[in-house]
Amino acid sequence: MSHLIKQDYKFLYKLFKISIFASILFLFYLGYINFIGNKSIYISFSIISNFLIFFAFRKNSIFFETFFSLLLWLGFWFKFTCTIALTDGVFREGVGVFNYSPKSFNETLIVSQIGILAFILAGFFREFFLFKYPQKLQLFDFKKNVFSIGRNKIWIIFTFFFLTIGILNFYFKIYQKGLIPIYDINFIISGTFKWLLLFGLSAISAILVFYESNFFKKFFLSSSIIIFLETFFTSLNMLSRGMIFNAFALFFGIYKFSKKVGKPNSIGFYLKSFTFIIFLFYISLTSVNYIRANYFYVGKSVEFTIEKYAKKDEKDREIKTKYSAFSKHNFEILYLIINRWVGVDGVMAVISQKEKLGKSFLFSSFKERAKPKSLSFYELNFNIEGINTSNQMYKNVQGNTLPGIVAFFFYSGSYYILFLLIFLVSIISSYFEYISFKLSSKNLIFSALIGQVVAYRLIHFGYLPHQSYLLFGTIVLSIIMVYLLSLVVKIKDK
Repeated sequence: MSHLIKQDYKFLYKLFKISIFASILFLFYLGYINFIGNKSIYISFSIISNFLIFFAFRKNSIFFETFFSLLLWLGFWFKFTCTIALTDGVFREGVGVFNYSPKSFNETLIVSQIGILAFILAGFFREFFLFKYPQKLQLFDFKKNVFSIGRNKIWIIFTFFFLTIGILNFYFKIYQKGLIPIYDINFIISGTFKWLLLFGLSAISAILVFYESNFFKKFFLSSSIIIFLETFFTSLNMLSRGMIFNAFALFFGIYKFSKKVGKPNSIGFYLKSFTFIIFLFYISLTSVNYIRANYFYVGKSVEFTIEKYAKKDEKDREIKTKYSAFSKHNFEILYLIINRWVGVDGVMAVISQKEKLGKSFLFSSFKERAKPKSLSFYELNFNIEGINTSNQMYKNVQGNTLPGIVAFFFYSGSYYILFLLIFLVSIISSYFEYISFKLSSKNLIFSALIGQVVAYRLIHFGYLPHQSYLLFGTIVLSIIMVYLLSLVVKIKDK
Protein backbone atom coordinates (compact mmCIF):
# COMPACT_ATOMS: atom_id res chain seq x y z
CA MET A 1 0.00 0.00 0.00
CA SER A 2 3.03 2.22 0.37
CA HIS A 3 3.10 3.01 -3.36
CA LEU A 4 -0.41 4.47 -3.13
CA ILE A 5 0.44 6.54 -0.08
CA LYS A 6 3.72 7.69 -1.58
CA GLN A 7 1.91 9.03 -4.65
CA ASP A 8 -0.85 11.00 -2.94
CA TYR A 9 0.11 11.43 0.69
CA LYS A 10 3.89 11.70 0.79
CA PHE A 11 3.93 13.85 3.90
CA LEU A 12 1.55 11.56 5.82
CA TYR A 13 3.55 8.51 4.75
CA LYS A 14 6.78 10.03 6.04
CA LEU A 15 5.04 11.11 9.24
CA PHE A 16 3.72 7.58 9.72
CA LYS A 17 7.18 6.03 9.31
CA ILE A 18 8.73 8.56 11.66
CA SER A 19 6.01 7.90 14.25
CA ILE A 20 6.61 4.13 14.12
CA PHE A 21 10.36 4.57 14.40
CA ALA A 22 10.05 7.06 17.25
CA SER A 23 7.64 4.79 19.15
CA ILE A 24 9.98 1.81 18.83
CA LEU A 25 12.97 3.93 19.84
CA PHE A 26 11.10 5.25 22.89
CA LEU A 27 10.05 1.74 23.93
CA PHE A 28 13.62 0.54 23.40
CA TYR A 29 14.94 3.27 25.67
CA LEU A 30 12.47 2.37 28.42
CA GLY A 31 13.26 -1.32 28.01
CA TYR A 32 16.99 -0.67 28.07
CA ILE A 33 16.95 1.25 31.34
CA ASN A 34 14.60 -1.29 32.97
CA PHE A 35 16.37 -4.46 31.79
CA ILE A 36 18.33 -5.95 34.69
CA GLY A 37 20.42 -8.33 32.63
CA ASN A 38 23.32 -7.76 30.25
CA LYS A 39 22.52 -4.58 28.32
CA SER A 40 24.39 -5.72 25.20
CA ILE A 41 22.17 -8.82 25.02
CA TYR A 42 19.07 -6.64 25.17
CA ILE A 43 20.50 -4.41 22.42
CA SER A 44 21.17 -7.37 20.08
CA PHE A 45 17.72 -8.81 20.91
CA SER A 46 16.13 -5.46 20.03
CA ILE A 47 18.05 -5.10 16.75
CA ILE A 48 17.22 -8.61 15.55
CA SER A 49 13.59 -8.39 16.70
CA ASN A 50 12.88 -5.01 15.15
CA PHE A 51 14.55 -6.09 11.92
CA LEU A 52 11.48 -8.35 11.62
CA ILE A 53 9.38 -5.31 10.70
CA PHE A 54 11.57 -4.56 7.67
CA PHE A 55 11.77 -8.28 6.90
CA ALA A 56 7.96 -8.60 6.98
CA PHE A 57 7.37 -5.92 4.34
CA ARG A 58 10.47 -6.18 2.17
CA LYS A 59 9.95 -6.38 -1.58
CA ASN A 60 10.16 -10.16 -1.97
CA SER A 61 8.56 -11.25 1.29
CA ILE A 62 5.79 -13.84 1.13
CA PHE A 63 2.66 -13.80 3.25
CA PHE A 64 3.83 -16.47 5.68
CA GLU A 65 6.95 -14.42 6.40
CA THR A 66 4.94 -11.22 6.84
CA PHE A 67 2.50 -12.70 9.34
CA PHE A 68 5.01 -14.82 11.21
CA SER A 69 7.40 -11.86 11.48
CA LEU A 70 4.71 -9.68 13.03
CA LEU A 71 3.60 -12.42 15.43
CA LEU A 72 7.20 -13.02 16.51
CA TRP A 73 7.75 -9.30 17.03
CA LEU A 74 4.59 -8.99 19.08
CA GLY A 75 5.21 -12.14 21.11
CA PHE A 76 8.84 -11.45 21.88
CA TRP A 77 10.20 -7.90 21.69
CA PHE A 78 6.94 -5.97 22.04
CA LYS A 79 5.58 -8.13 24.85
CA PHE A 80 8.89 -8.34 26.70
CA THR A 81 9.70 -4.64 26.43
CA CYS A 82 6.19 -3.43 27.32
CA THR A 83 6.11 -5.73 30.35
CA ILE A 84 9.42 -4.61 31.82
CA ALA A 85 9.00 -0.96 30.82
CA LEU A 86 5.30 -0.15 31.21
CA THR A 87 4.05 -2.55 33.88
CA ASP A 88 5.37 -4.00 37.12
CA GLY A 89 7.60 -6.39 35.16
CA VAL A 90 5.57 -9.50 35.99
CA PHE A 91 4.67 -11.79 33.08
CA ARG A 92 1.11 -12.90 33.71
CA GLU A 93 0.52 -15.54 31.05
CA GLY A 94 2.54 -18.27 32.77
CA VAL A 95 6.32 -18.46 33.22
CA GLY A 96 6.49 -21.42 35.57
CA VAL A 97 9.24 -21.16 38.17
CA PHE A 98 11.17 -18.45 36.31
CA ASN A 99 13.22 -16.65 38.98
CA TYR A 100 13.49 -13.19 37.32
CA SER A 101 17.26 -13.12 37.83
CA PRO A 102 19.62 -11.26 35.44
CA LYS A 103 21.12 -14.59 34.33
CA SER A 104 17.68 -16.04 33.50
CA PHE A 105 16.70 -12.92 31.56
CA ASN A 106 19.94 -13.14 29.56
CA GLU A 107 19.28 -16.78 28.72
CA THR A 108 15.71 -15.98 27.69
CA LEU A 109 16.80 -13.31 25.22
CA ILE A 110 19.61 -15.46 23.80
CA VAL A 111 17.24 -18.35 23.07
CA SER A 112 14.64 -15.95 21.64
CA GLN A 113 16.99 -14.23 19.22
CA ILE A 114 18.44 -17.55 18.01
CA GLY A 115 14.93 -18.65 17.05
CA ILE A 116 14.15 -15.32 15.38
CA LEU A 117 17.47 -15.25 13.52
CA ALA A 118 16.89 -18.79 12.19
CA PHE A 119 13.56 -17.69 10.74
CA ILE A 120 15.05 -14.57 9.13
CA LEU A 121 17.90 -16.50 7.52
CA ALA A 122 15.42 -19.12 6.26
CA GLY A 123 13.46 -16.32 4.59
CA PHE A 124 16.49 -14.97 2.76
CA PHE A 125 17.50 -18.51 1.79
CA ARG A 126 14.04 -19.07 0.34
CA GLU A 127 14.18 -15.77 -1.55
CA PHE A 128 17.63 -16.21 -3.13
CA PHE A 129 17.78 -19.98 -3.70
CA LEU A 130 14.29 -21.46 -3.81
CA PHE A 131 11.42 -19.32 -5.06
CA LYS A 132 9.76 -15.93 -5.01
CA TYR A 133 6.57 -14.54 -6.42
CA PRO A 134 6.64 -12.93 -9.88
CA GLN A 135 6.58 -9.15 -9.85
CA LYS A 136 3.62 -9.09 -12.24
CA LEU A 137 0.60 -11.35 -12.66
CA GLN A 138 -1.88 -11.52 -15.51
CA LEU A 139 -5.58 -11.71 -14.87
CA PHE A 140 -7.23 -14.72 -16.45
CA ASP A 141 -9.67 -13.77 -19.18
CA PHE A 142 -12.60 -15.83 -17.92
CA LYS A 143 -15.63 -15.59 -20.19
CA LYS A 144 -17.59 -17.83 -17.85
CA ASN A 145 -17.35 -18.58 -14.17
CA VAL A 146 -19.63 -18.74 -11.18
CA PHE A 147 -20.27 -14.98 -11.39
CA SER A 148 -21.89 -15.43 -14.79
CA ILE A 149 -25.20 -15.98 -12.98
CA GLY A 150 -24.91 -12.59 -11.28
CA ARG A 151 -22.71 -11.29 -8.48
CA ASN A 152 -25.61 -10.27 -6.24
CA LYS A 153 -26.96 -13.83 -6.20
CA ILE A 154 -23.54 -15.26 -5.36
CA TRP A 155 -22.94 -12.92 -2.43
CA ILE A 156 -26.47 -13.39 -1.08
CA ILE A 157 -26.02 -17.18 -1.16
CA PHE A 158 -22.62 -16.92 0.55
CA THR A 159 -23.95 -14.56 3.22
CA PHE A 160 -26.86 -16.89 3.95
CA PHE A 161 -24.42 -19.82 4.10
CA PHE A 162 -21.98 -18.34 6.62
CA LEU A 163 -24.83 -16.98 8.76
CA THR A 164 -26.40 -20.45 8.84
CA ILE A 165 -23.11 -22.13 9.76
CA GLY A 166 -22.53 -19.59 12.52
CA ILE A 167 -26.01 -19.87 14.01
CA LEU A 168 -25.91 -23.68 14.00
CA ASN A 169 -22.47 -23.66 15.61
CA PHE A 170 -23.51 -21.22 18.32
CA TYR A 171 -26.71 -23.09 19.10
CA PHE A 172 -25.19 -26.59 19.19
CA LYS A 173 -21.78 -25.40 20.49
CA ILE A 174 -19.99 -27.58 17.95
CA TYR A 175 -16.75 -25.58 18.12
CA GLN A 176 -16.12 -22.69 20.49
CA LYS A 177 -12.74 -21.59 21.77
CA GLY A 178 -12.09 -22.80 25.31
CA LEU A 179 -15.16 -25.05 25.46
CA ILE A 180 -15.50 -28.80 25.21
CA PRO A 181 -18.46 -29.78 22.95
CA ILE A 182 -21.49 -30.74 25.00
CA TYR A 183 -23.19 -32.75 22.24
CA ASP A 184 -21.92 -35.98 20.73
CA ILE A 185 -21.85 -34.96 17.07
CA ASN A 186 -20.56 -37.07 14.20
CA PHE A 187 -16.83 -36.36 13.75
CA ILE A 188 -17.25 -35.65 10.03
CA ILE A 189 -19.85 -32.97 10.75
CA SER A 190 -17.89 -31.49 13.65
CA GLY A 191 -14.67 -31.57 11.60
CA THR A 192 -16.37 -29.81 8.69
CA PHE A 193 -17.73 -27.11 10.98
CA LYS A 194 -14.32 -26.61 12.58
CA TRP A 195 -12.64 -26.29 9.19
CA LEU A 196 -15.25 -23.82 7.95
CA LEU A 197 -15.01 -21.69 11.08
CA LEU A 198 -11.22 -21.64 11.36
CA PHE A 199 -10.45 -20.78 7.75
CA GLY A 200 -12.79 -22.60 5.37
CA LEU A 201 -15.33 -19.78 5.10
CA SER A 202 -12.50 -17.28 4.64
CA ALA A 203 -11.04 -19.55 1.94
CA ILE A 204 -14.37 -19.41 0.14
CA SER A 205 -14.24 -15.62 0.49
CA ALA A 206 -10.79 -15.59 -1.12
CA ILE A 207 -12.02 -17.75 -3.99
CA LEU A 208 -15.10 -15.60 -4.61
CA VAL A 209 -13.18 -12.32 -4.56
CA PHE A 210 -10.55 -13.80 -6.89
CA TYR A 211 -13.04 -15.03 -9.50
CA GLU A 212 -15.11 -11.87 -9.21
CA SER A 213 -12.06 -9.71 -9.92
CA ASN A 214 -11.14 -11.91 -12.87
CA PHE A 215 -14.64 -11.77 -14.33
CA PHE A 216 -15.35 -8.05 -13.79
CA LYS A 217 -11.72 -6.86 -13.92
CA LYS A 218 -12.15 -4.90 -10.69
CA PHE A 219 -12.65 -5.19 -6.94
CA PHE A 220 -15.90 -4.14 -5.29
CA LEU A 221 -15.97 -2.48 -1.88
CA SER A 222 -19.31 -4.18 -1.16
CA SER A 223 -17.68 -7.59 -1.64
CA SER A 224 -14.91 -6.68 0.79
CA ILE A 225 -17.48 -5.62 3.36
CA ILE A 226 -19.21 -9.02 3.09
CA ILE A 227 -16.01 -11.06 3.53
CA PHE A 228 -14.95 -8.97 6.53
CA LEU A 229 -18.41 -9.41 8.03
CA GLU A 230 -17.92 -13.16 7.65
CA THR A 231 -14.72 -13.06 9.72
CA PHE A 232 -16.52 -10.97 12.35
CA PHE A 233 -19.59 -13.17 12.59
CA THR A 234 -17.53 -16.38 12.58
CA SER A 235 -15.20 -15.18 15.34
CA LEU A 236 -18.12 -13.99 17.42
CA ASN A 237 -20.06 -17.24 17.30
CA MET A 238 -17.05 -19.38 18.18
CA LEU A 239 -16.06 -16.98 20.99
CA SER A 240 -12.72 -16.14 19.40
CA ARG A 241 -10.87 -12.83 19.67
CA GLY A 242 -8.84 -13.58 16.54
CA MET A 243 -11.10 -12.01 13.93
CA ILE A 244 -8.31 -9.66 12.85
CA PHE A 245 -6.09 -12.46 11.52
CA ASN A 246 -8.26 -13.85 8.72
CA ALA A 247 -9.62 -10.38 7.97
CA PHE A 248 -6.18 -8.83 7.60
CA ALA A 249 -4.96 -11.80 5.52
CA LEU A 250 -7.78 -11.23 3.03
CA PHE A 251 -7.21 -7.47 3.09
CA PHE A 252 -3.47 -7.80 2.49
CA GLY A 253 -4.01 -10.48 -0.16
CA ILE A 254 -6.38 -8.21 -2.09
CA TYR A 255 -3.84 -5.39 -1.92
CA LYS A 256 -0.95 -7.53 -3.15
CA PHE A 257 -3.00 -9.20 -5.87
CA SER A 258 -4.45 -5.95 -7.24
CA LYS A 259 -0.97 -4.44 -7.31
CA LYS A 260 0.57 -7.38 -9.17
CA VAL A 261 -2.16 -7.52 -11.83
CA GLY A 262 -1.73 -3.81 -12.52
CA LYS A 263 -5.19 -2.81 -11.33
CA PRO A 264 -4.53 -1.25 -7.92
CA ASN A 265 -7.51 -0.03 -5.94
CA SER A 266 -7.69 3.56 -4.77
CA ILE A 267 -6.38 4.64 -1.39
CA GLY A 268 -10.00 5.31 -0.45
CA PHE A 269 -10.88 1.65 -1.01
CA TYR A 270 -8.19 0.52 1.43
CA LEU A 271 -8.83 3.22 4.01
CA LYS A 272 -12.54 2.36 4.10
CA SER A 273 -11.81 -1.38 4.23
CA PHE A 274 -9.19 -1.01 6.95
CA THR A 275 -11.39 1.28 9.04
CA PHE A 276 -14.24 -1.21 8.72
CA ILE A 277 -11.97 -4.07 9.85
CA ILE A 278 -10.77 -2.14 12.90
CA PHE A 279 -14.34 -1.21 13.80
CA LEU A 280 -15.51 -4.82 13.53
CA PHE A 281 -12.47 -6.02 15.45
CA TYR A 282 -13.19 -3.69 18.34
CA ILE A 283 -16.83 -4.78 18.47
CA SER A 284 -15.70 -8.40 18.26
CA LEU A 285 -13.22 -8.02 21.12
CA THR A 286 -15.59 -6.25 23.47
CA SER A 287 -18.47 -8.59 22.64
CA VAL A 288 -16.47 -11.79 23.09
CA ASN A 289 -14.91 -10.48 26.31
CA TYR A 290 -18.36 -9.68 27.63
CA ILE A 291 -19.81 -13.05 26.61
CA ARG A 292 -16.87 -14.92 28.11
CA ALA A 293 -17.02 -12.94 31.35
CA ASN A 294 -20.71 -13.64 31.82
CA TYR A 295 -20.63 -17.14 30.39
CA PHE A 296 -17.50 -18.96 31.47
CA TYR A 297 -14.40 -16.77 31.49
CA VAL A 298 -12.97 -14.26 33.95
CA GLY A 299 -10.65 -11.74 32.30
CA LYS A 300 -7.34 -11.40 34.14
CA SER A 301 -7.47 -7.62 34.12
CA VAL A 302 -11.13 -7.36 35.04
CA GLU A 303 -12.00 -6.90 38.70
CA PHE A 304 -14.09 -9.70 40.09
CA THR A 305 -14.94 -11.40 43.33
CA ILE A 306 -15.93 -14.94 44.14
CA GLU A 307 -18.21 -15.64 47.05
CA LYS A 308 -18.89 -19.15 48.32
CA TYR A 309 -21.97 -19.79 50.36
CA ALA A 310 -21.82 -23.01 52.37
CA LYS A 311 -25.17 -24.70 52.76
CA LYS A 312 -26.18 -27.35 55.25
CA ASP A 313 -24.87 -29.99 52.89
CA GLU A 314 -21.25 -28.96 52.29
CA LYS A 315 -21.13 -30.91 49.01
CA ASP A 316 -23.81 -28.67 47.55
CA ARG A 317 -22.05 -25.30 47.60
CA GLU A 318 -22.86 -22.53 45.20
CA ILE A 319 -20.34 -20.22 43.56
CA LYS A 320 -21.54 -16.75 42.77
CA THR A 321 -19.39 -14.59 40.53
CA LYS A 322 -19.67 -10.86 40.12
CA TYR A 323 -18.14 -9.34 37.02
CA SER A 324 -17.26 -5.80 36.14
CA ALA A 325 -19.47 -3.62 33.97
CA PHE A 326 -19.24 -3.79 30.18
CA SER A 327 -17.50 -0.40 29.99
CA LYS A 328 -14.52 -1.74 31.92
CA HIS A 329 -13.75 -4.26 29.20
CA ASN A 330 -11.63 -1.63 27.48
CA PHE A 331 -9.07 -2.37 30.20
CA GLU A 332 -9.25 -6.02 29.21
CA ILE A 333 -8.44 -5.07 25.63
CA LEU A 334 -5.37 -3.16 26.80
CA TYR A 335 -4.31 -6.21 28.78
CA LEU A 336 -4.76 -8.43 25.72
CA ILE A 337 -2.77 -6.07 23.49
CA ILE A 338 0.28 -6.37 25.74
CA ASN A 339 0.03 -9.82 27.26
CA ARG A 340 -1.84 -12.27 25.08
CA TRP A 341 0.81 -12.76 22.41
CA VAL A 342 2.53 -16.17 22.56
CA GLY A 343 6.32 -16.17 22.67
CA VAL A 344 8.77 -14.92 25.25
CA ASP A 345 6.95 -16.18 28.35
CA GLY A 346 7.09 -19.72 26.98
CA VAL A 347 10.85 -19.43 26.63
CA MET A 348 11.08 -18.09 30.19
CA ALA A 349 9.18 -21.10 31.53
CA VAL A 350 11.29 -23.60 29.59
CA ILE A 351 14.71 -22.20 30.50
CA SER A 352 13.64 -22.08 34.15
CA GLN A 353 13.92 -25.89 34.26
CA LYS A 354 16.88 -26.62 32.02
CA GLU A 355 17.64 -29.83 33.91
CA LYS A 356 14.64 -31.45 32.19
CA LEU A 357 15.61 -30.47 28.66
CA GLY A 358 17.12 -32.77 26.08
CA LYS A 359 16.39 -34.62 22.84
CA SER A 360 14.47 -37.35 24.64
CA PHE A 361 12.33 -34.74 26.39
CA LEU A 362 11.49 -33.13 23.02
CA PHE A 363 10.51 -36.52 21.57
CA SER A 364 8.43 -37.38 24.62
CA SER A 365 6.27 -34.28 24.07
CA PHE A 366 4.89 -35.89 20.91
CA LYS A 367 3.35 -38.64 23.05
CA GLU A 368 0.91 -36.17 24.56
CA ARG A 369 -2.75 -37.05 24.07
CA ALA A 370 -5.86 -34.98 24.66
CA LYS A 371 -7.25 -35.35 28.18
CA PRO A 372 -10.20 -33.07 28.98
CA LYS A 373 -9.93 -31.23 32.29
CA SER A 374 -6.25 -32.21 32.63
CA LEU A 375 -3.12 -30.12 32.40
CA SER A 376 -1.16 -30.30 29.16
CA PHE A 377 2.38 -31.68 28.80
CA TYR A 378 3.77 -28.14 28.86
CA GLU A 379 1.72 -27.09 31.90
CA LEU A 380 2.60 -30.22 33.87
CA ASN A 381 6.33 -30.11 33.19
CA PHE A 382 6.88 -26.39 33.63
CA ASN A 383 4.52 -25.65 36.51
CA ILE A 384 2.04 -23.63 34.49
CA GLU A 385 -1.37 -23.34 36.13
CA GLY A 386 -3.82 -24.43 33.49
CA ILE A 387 -7.05 -25.04 35.36
CA ASN A 388 -8.31 -21.82 36.90
CA THR A 389 -11.44 -20.87 38.77
CA SER A 390 -13.53 -20.65 35.62
CA ASN A 391 -12.62 -24.21 34.68
CA GLN A 392 -13.88 -25.42 38.03
CA MET A 393 -17.11 -23.46 37.70
CA TYR A 394 -18.12 -24.91 34.34
CA LYS A 395 -17.69 -28.55 33.43
CA ASN A 396 -17.23 -28.01 29.69
CA VAL A 397 -14.48 -25.35 29.95
CA GLN A 398 -11.04 -26.35 28.71
CA GLY A 399 -8.16 -23.90 28.33
CA ASN A 400 -4.47 -24.54 27.77
CA THR A 401 -1.37 -22.37 27.97
CA LEU A 402 0.87 -22.65 24.91
CA PRO A 403 4.69 -22.47 24.79
CA GLY A 404 5.02 -21.37 21.16
CA ILE A 405 7.29 -22.80 18.47
CA VAL A 406 10.57 -21.32 19.80
CA ALA A 407 10.06 -22.55 23.36
CA PHE A 408 8.82 -25.91 22.10
CA PHE A 409 11.92 -26.58 19.98
CA PHE A 410 14.10 -25.55 22.89
CA TYR A 411 12.73 -28.58 24.75
CA SER A 412 15.86 -30.08 23.19
CA GLY A 413 18.04 -27.81 25.34
CA SER A 414 20.27 -27.22 22.30
CA TYR A 415 20.84 -23.91 20.51
CA TYR A 416 21.88 -25.80 17.38
CA ILE A 417 18.76 -27.98 17.26
CA LEU A 418 16.58 -24.94 17.92
CA PHE A 419 18.18 -23.04 15.03
CA LEU A 420 18.02 -26.00 12.64
CA LEU A 421 14.39 -26.90 13.38
CA ILE A 422 13.14 -23.30 13.11
CA PHE A 423 15.05 -22.95 9.82
CA LEU A 424 13.60 -26.17 8.35
CA VAL A 425 10.05 -25.53 9.54
CA SER A 426 10.17 -22.01 8.06
CA ILE A 427 11.19 -23.39 4.65
CA ILE A 428 8.50 -26.08 4.72
CA SER A 429 5.86 -23.56 5.80
CA SER A 430 6.85 -21.26 2.93
CA TYR A 431 6.23 -24.09 0.47
CA PHE A 432 2.71 -24.61 1.79
CA GLU A 433 1.91 -21.07 0.73
CA TYR A 434 3.74 -21.32 -2.59
CA ILE A 435 1.99 -24.57 -3.52
CA SER A 436 -1.36 -22.95 -2.74
CA PHE A 437 -0.40 -20.14 -5.13
CA LYS A 438 0.63 -22.49 -7.95
CA LEU A 439 -2.39 -24.80 -7.68
CA SER A 440 -5.07 -22.12 -7.30
CA SER A 441 -4.56 -20.41 -10.68
CA LYS A 442 -2.25 -17.92 -8.91
CA ASN A 443 -4.90 -16.83 -6.43
CA LEU A 444 -2.71 -14.61 -4.27
CA ILE A 445 -5.63 -13.85 -1.93
CA PHE A 446 -6.02 -17.54 -1.10
CA SER A 447 -2.23 -17.81 -0.67
CA ALA A 448 -2.32 -14.93 1.83
CA LEU A 449 -4.89 -16.79 3.90
CA ILE A 450 -2.87 -20.03 3.84
CA GLY A 451 0.30 -18.17 4.82
CA GLN A 452 -1.49 -16.55 7.76
CA VAL A 453 -3.06 -19.83 8.93
CA VAL A 454 0.34 -21.58 8.94
CA ALA A 455 2.03 -18.65 10.72
CA TYR A 456 -0.71 -18.54 13.36
CA ARG A 457 -0.41 -22.28 13.98
CA LEU A 458 3.35 -22.11 14.41
CA ILE A 459 3.35 -19.20 16.85
CA HIS A 460 0.74 -21.09 18.93
CA PHE A 461 2.53 -24.42 18.64
CA GLY A 462 3.05 -26.77 21.56
CA TYR A 463 -0.24 -28.39 22.55
CA LEU A 464 -0.79 -31.90 21.13
CA PRO A 465 2.06 -31.46 18.61
CA HIS A 466 1.43 -34.90 17.12
CA GLN A 467 -1.96 -33.63 15.88
CA SER A 468 -0.35 -31.02 13.65
CA TYR A 469 -1.00 -33.37 10.75
CA LEU A 470 -4.72 -32.64 11.17
CA LEU A 471 -4.35 -28.93 10.47
CA PHE A 472 -1.74 -29.29 7.74
CA GLY A 473 -3.70 -32.18 6.24
CA THR A 474 -6.76 -29.93 6.17
CA ILE A 475 -4.70 -27.21 4.47
CA VAL A 476 -3.53 -29.69 1.84
CA LEU A 477 -7.10 -30.87 1.22
CA SER A 478 -8.22 -27.23 0.92
CA ILE A 479 -5.50 -26.56 -1.66
CA ILE A 480 -6.53 -29.67 -3.62
CA MET A 481 -10.19 -28.58 -3.55
CA VAL A 482 -9.27 -25.12 -4.85
CA TYR A 483 -7.08 -26.72 -7.54
CA LEU A 484 -9.93 -28.97 -8.72
CA LEU A 485 -12.27 -25.98 -8.76
CA SER A 486 -9.84 -24.03 -10.92
CA LEU A 487 -9.66 -26.95 -13.35
CA VAL A 488 -13.44 -27.08 -13.60
CA VAL A 489 -13.63 -23.33 -14.24
CA LYS A 490 -10.98 -23.51 -16.94
CA ILE A 491 -12.68 -26.45 -18.65
CA LYS A 492 -16.09 -24.77 -18.66
CA ASP A 493 -14.54 -21.55 -19.92
CA LYS A 494 -13.26 -23.23 -23.10
